[in-house]
Order: sequence, then structure tokens, then C-alpha cells
Amino acid sequence: MRKKHIAFIMFASLMAVSTAPAETLDWPMIQFIRPNTPISVVTQKRFHCNFEKTNDDKLFCLFVSRDLLPFGKSKVTEIVFNRAGIREVRLEPVDDSKGYLSLILAAGGGGGLDSAHQPTSFAGVKMGGPFSLDLQYDRIQSQNGFSTEGSAVIPLFRVPRFQPNKELKFLKAYVEPGVGYRVGGGAFGGYSSAKVLVVLLTNSWSDNWAAPNVEFQRRFPFESPLQGDDRLTFGVMLALCEHCGLN
Repeated sequence: MRKKHIAFIMFASLMAVSTAPAETLDWPMIQFIRPNTPISVVTQKRFHCNFEKTNDDKLFCLFVSRDLLPFGKSKVTEIVFNRAGIREVRLEPVDDSKGYLSLILAAGGGGGLDSAHQPTSFAGVKMGGPFSLDLQYDRIQSQNGFSTEGSAVIPLFRVPRFQPNKELKFLKAYVEPGVGYRVGGGAFGGYSSAKVLVVLLTNSWSDNWAAPNVEFQRRFPFESPLQGDDRLTFGVMLALCEHCGLN
């Protein structure tokens, strides 16, 4: 019975750590958090890291920053929080795929059909983050052209769903509304654009330096919206999540 009572106190304390503001925490009970447990710490902003230890007035946490270079090593940095500055501590597995992408560097190419159902081809690059810039060379109705386009990259959903402590590959879908301009031979000029981007990613974001992706796009010329074209892109992408850092 005594063991059950102690276990109940510890469980209740951990629940308090995950929900209560810092000034109401029973600070000694934080020591029952297991090392390397994912937590979030709120001071002036929210930090995601792995719990390390505490003392009377400090909380120590480990942050893993990602190397952008292929096969690069991750860097572990210790973050020290002063107890007085902590507003909230939560126990939570972090699903980095929920947020926006902080970095996108992609290259790809593909083809499609214009308004006359004639085949088209193109190749280009994409760069940015929550907002991306596309630069593309294309060929429409035997006419060469160049287009530049700005889009928001808005996360939709992932398949399969996030599972803590499992390194799973998953498909992540984004919608990209945007506007662009095409110069060169043939039609278009200014246009609006609707795109859907699907990327194959993994929870280990340091491995996502060459993630395969597919993007479907419909372009609507401002002067004749019904005379647009459909395009399908295949490419590879270096992708970093919102909380992964750029170190």
C-alpha cells in the first residue's frame, strides 16, 4: 500500500510539471522526470529539448542541432534555464512535422499539358521556408520561357500519424497558393497558382537532405484564367522543420 501511495504522489507531481506555471511547481518533484525525456520549456519563448537534470535553481536541458551537410553529425548543446525565468514546463513528445518548414532547398523537373492539351516541359529550383521562391525554365508550344513565382507553404497532414520514440518515414502534404510571372515566347505573363506538395520525410530531420517530393500545380493567367496549364514536378529537397535549427 505504501508503494502505491508513493507512486501516486510521483504521478501527480509529474502531471503538475506538465501543466502548472513555474511559480506553482513543486520544484523538487521535477527530478522524477527521466533523463532524455522530450519536454518543452517556456520562458520568453518556447524551447523544445530533452530533459537532463535539475538543481535547486536551474533546469538543464539538451538541444540537438542539425548539420545541413549530407551525412553530417548532429551537435548536442546544453541549455541552462534559471528557475525564476521559467513560466511553464511540459512533458510532451515533439512532432516536428506539425509546424512549417524553416528551410527548403529543392531542385526538380517535369511536364504537363497546356490549355490546348499540348505537352510542356520545365525544370527549376525552389528555395525558402514558410514562403518559397520558385525559379523555372520551361518550354510551352515550342516557345522557351522563364518564370518566377512566390508561394506560401502551408502544412496540411502527414501519413502515417506521429508515433513517439519511433523513427518512421512518412508523407507530408502542403498546399501552396501563390502568384508568378512568366516571360519569353508564348502565352501567360502574370498568373496565380495553386499547388499541392507531397514530401517523403523521416522523424530524423538530419536525414532529410535529399527527400524525394512530388508537386502538382495549376496555373491561372490573369488575362485568361481558364486558359491555364497543369504541371507535375518530380524532385529532391533538403528540408528542415520549424524547430530543428540551422546549425
